Amino acid sequence: APPPPPPAEPADEPVAIAAKPMAARVLGEQQVLGDKIAAAEDVASGMDHDDEWAEADRKDDKPKKKRRARRRRPRWAPVRTFPVPTYPLEYTGPRTDFRETVFWSPVIRTGKDGKATITFPVSDAITSFRVFAEGVGGGHPGRAEKVIQSKLPFSMNVKLPLEVSQGDVLRVPLTLSNEVTRDLPVSLNASFGELLTLKKPVALAGPSLPANQRRSLYYDLEVTGTRGESPVMFSANAGGLTDEFVRTLSVVPLGFPQTGEASGTLGEFARHDFDLGDTSPGSVDASVRLYPSPVATLMSGVAGLIREPHGCFEQTSATHYPNVMVLQYLRANDVADPALVARVDRLIDKGYKRLVGFESKGNGYEWFGRAPAHEALSAYGLLEFSDMRDLYAVDEAMLARTVAWLKKRRDGKGGFQRDSKALDSFGRASPAVTNAYIRYAIAEAGLAEDFRAEIDAQAKLAATTKDPYLLAVAANTLLVLPAHRAAGLAAAERLTSTQGADGAWSGADHSVTRSGGSNLTIETTALALLALVEADNAPDAAREAVAWLQKKRGGYGQWGATQATVLALKALTEYNLKSRKTRHPGEVTLFVNGARVGSVAYAAGRREPIEFVGLGKHFRPGQNTVELRHAGQSKLPYSVAIDYRALKPATAADAAVGLSTRIEKPSVKMGESVRLVATVSNRTDAGQPMTVARIGLPGGLTFQNWQLKELREKGVIAFFETRAREVVLYFDQLQPKERKEVPLDLVAQVPGTYTGPASSAYLYYTNDKRFWAEGLKFEVMR
Repeated sequence: APPPPPPAEPADEPVAIAAKPMAARVLGEQQVLGDKIAAAEDVASGMDHDDEWAEADRKDDKPKKKRRARRRRPRWAPVRTFPVPTYPLEYTGPRTDFRETVFWSPVIRTGKDGKATITFPVSDAITSFRVFAEGVGGGHPGRAEKVIQSKLPFSMNVKLPLEVSQGDVLRVPLTLSNEVTRDLPVSLNASFGELLTLKKPVALAGPSLPANQRRSLYYDLEVTGTRGESPVMFSANAGGLTDEFVRTLSVVPLGFPQTGEASGTLGEFARHDFDLGDTSPGSVDASVRLYPSPVATLMSGVAGLIREPHGCFEQTSATHYPNVMVLQYLRANDVADPALVARVDRLIDKGYKRLVGFESKGNGYEWFGRAPAHEALSAYGLLEFSDMRDLYAVDEAMLARTVAWLKKRRDGKGGFQRDSKALDSFGRASPAVTNAYIRYAIAEAGLAEDFRAEIDAQAKLAATTKDPYLLAVAANTLLVLPAHRAAGLAAAERLTSTQGADGAWSGADHSVTRSGGSNLTIETTALALLALVEADNAPDAAREAVAWLQKKRGGYGQWGATQATVLALKALTEYNLKSRKTRHPGEVTLFVNGARVGSVAYAAGRREPIEFVGLGKHFRPGQNTVELRHAGQSKLPYSVAIDYRALKPATAADAAVGLSTRIEKPSVKMGESVRLVATVSNRTDAGQPMTVARIGLPGGLTFQNWQLKELREKGVIAFFETRAREVVLYFDQLQPKERKEVPLDLVAQVPGTYTGPASSAYLYYTNDKRFWAEGLKFEVMR
């Protein structure tokens, strides 16, 4: 088999480390080196660590509320460790490990002769692997490559797509290899689960496999199931030599993904009606979740966010920041749950390591870690990192670099400069909104004393603006500063007087992310609620804002786009910390279309959401009714989510961006490539900010990582992510009426006829207004 492509990026988190002693040795050397560097710096400055922190404490004149505990931290960076599975030598089970990259190490120390020995297990694939070694010795770089083979005396090789849809027809190739010098009698067994149907029996042409020969068989399978996971198993016995292959194949419904959502606060009874129209039979997946405590609210919000891609700095923050809030709440309420704390701690560690990787070369932060950095996003990062300093050993030098960079970006007029090359130069937030948000982040991070002119400008804004978003941002800034609290209280009072009858604050022009529609109203209302909680003088207005936010929760626990969700979670957390509501036990019963689905009793203070999942079988095309009945003293926030597939696309009439996809050929042979061209267009006469295109691929085709990286390096796309049958493309911006064509050369891997999932395009901060393109059909021939 041809060598695989260059190794993929290493994983952030180890699963099972075969070379653990070596990894520990490397980390220890790195720490010693870091300590030596730190000691040298201290000698040069005439100050040791303890003196340095003491001096910093003497200079710390920030308000007591925002003063952070300082602690001595080692000055070394953790080494990323590649996950290497550990297999016992006597293992004889099925082959299930088909990783493309089987080993990676950042540090291997050689002897004086320049040689080193490393050991690692290969994957279960019967193939060739290309080994790359790069290093420096004696001041000179070096590089070497070598191809190694992995094989067994008798083996099977099976190719399967990662994901398929109902109606796809697969011609799965099974290759049997005899590597010994005698004929082998072969018996075969295969099973394909409940979602795949074998169209006709398959058998070898003869009773045995000749010596040193290979034979290929093709299994014609039709995808007859609608949704789920189908286990695929092949096993063979060749005269005592055995091999087995086991993998799970995902089956996804055809049609255009649609969502029905509802939420609110449950007293004794709640009812919602849903019209699923011409939904495809068997394509419905539904769930109902209730949140008996603030921790349940936070944890479910995190879980809901994993439905969207999480590639850039802000998307990573979308899951990381709520984790920080969860841990803060647990500690503030003395919640003793070691398992939950350990889980959140692990997630925070992983999120932090990913986030700091987006620091730009010239300091500050940018969505994808490129230069130049973005002022507002850097301020957002500064706030996020500062909020977690009491929970995690945040790199103080990194924080200092970010603050220093923001200082350099001041314009001398109470605002901040903006680099013309920064990300969203089309459709970006106005100077007033950008400046106001940066000042807010600086104040929340406890750094107002370093930005006095900017804070004074914020006080003037609070007294004059009529925009509710700007007013909420300014009020939050001033309320945390003792010298400006009176002005903050006045701004909060103005906010209260502009609250809508529904409990929300609407009418803002735009937010720092240029969110619009429901996302903008959620962001504004969350910021207003934060201000009211801090002012602590308008309890009725705060309760109305909370009730409105609970109604706007998405079916999976989220509140729309990233900023809307993070701010809503933050506001509800602060409100719950202040109100300290008593929770009571109770019981919830769910009915769908008049039939009782089930009941769940809950204890007081339950920390996990109450969940009714896998409800798709209770729904039908057309009208459906969901009812909740509650026996208990507390009122429970809840959300209902229904995923289904429609036969017709539901493109939003006011979608700002469009998308078309085409494949240049209707079919190719296995092993050949074919070009898919995705065209993303700006449908408006105005510039648009960050745009996302999700390109669906037919099941027998796969993308090539090297090409996606090349497209990013050439600036055709800003970033990419991949799924089983989907390539997610990010664009910095789109100029008025601009069209961007992205070529994707796909490789045909598994013979069959396939229909890919529908493709879509949308503005990142307006993800509820999508443009849909029909799924592509394609045939891979033998």
